[in-house]
Formats: sequence, structure tokens, C-alpha cells
Amino acid sequence: MKRHLFLLGAALLLLSACGTTPDAGGAAGAAGTTSDATDVSTQTPTQCAPVAGGIPHSVKDFDCLNLSSVSGSDSTGELAWLGNEPFTVMTMPRDGGVSFSSKTPCNTLMGQVEVSDTQFVVGSNLAMTMMACQSPQSDYEKWVVKFFSTPLDYTLNADSLILSNTVGTVTFKPAGS
Repeated sequence: MKRHLFLLGAALLLLSACGTTPDAGGAAGAAGTTSDATDVSTQTPTQCAPVAGGIPHSVKDFDCLNLSSVSGSDSTGELAWLGNEPFTVMTMPRDGGVSFSSKTPCNTLMGQVEVSDTQFVVGSNLAMTMMACQSPQSDYEKWVVKFFSTPLDYTLNADSLILSNTVGTVTFKPAGS
């Protein structure tokens, strides 16, 4: 019972972090209905619309992202798992800042992000849903958490965003492309 209440609390935290609230009929249950129509793990929040093409052109465009990893590497070589188990980067304006979420192959991370002319930095207050996952998904999730826990340099290309740090380098494209 405690685990179910904790998971429900985590889901409500995620909805709150992404600017959604349950509908007047109660919690976002089996149908997943929310008042502003988002499932943050699979859809773009209705409160913002990514720039045309989905790839940011400037720092201000980072406040509305819906990107999915397509390739990457770290000190061990290519991250082949990204081909079957991608993770996302979603952002949106919230309370004068920018909220961040990432659906990993297991759980969803959420927090705040600050973007400068060269870096994408996820705040230290990173929260996570608490679904129990088995290996290899739990290993992939640990990698993603470590990746976002270190400031990331970014490179903007016409069709992709590349985030890199000492943990690794990952290329993102608009979700669904």
C-alpha cells in the first residue's frame, strides 16, 4: 500500500513539474486525462510549442524541447542500447524558470534546468519516479542519471542537438522523427 501511495505521489509530482493538473473528475487515472492534455513522457506539453523543426536555434528556444536520443557514446564506445531504449529531453517554462524531464528506459527524471550560451545544466534537485526496473534498463537509467548530473556542453546542428560531458556524448532529434 505504501509503495502504491508513493508511486501515485511521484506521478502527481511529475504532473505538477510539467505544468499539468488532474482533471476535475479526480486523479489522472487509467485514461490518463489531464486538464491540459499531456502525457509528459510521450507528448509535447500544450503550454509551449517547440521551434519549427524542434531543434533550438538560441538559448531562449531551450525552454520548450521535446527530443529523443538517437545515438551516443562514452568511454566504453558506442551506446548501442540507445537504438532500442532511447531517453528523452523535455523542457517547458515553469515558475519563471525552465522545468526539465527525461523519460529513461526505466523511470522519469525531473527538475529544473539552466541554459547558458554553451551549457545545459540540470539542477541538483533532480527527482525521479520510483518504478523497480531490472537490468539492463536499470543500468541504462543509472547512466542517464549520471549523464544529467554533470553540466553538459551543447552543440546545435540543423537537425540535432548534441549534449556532451565527461560521462558521454548523446545526439538528440525531435521526438517522433
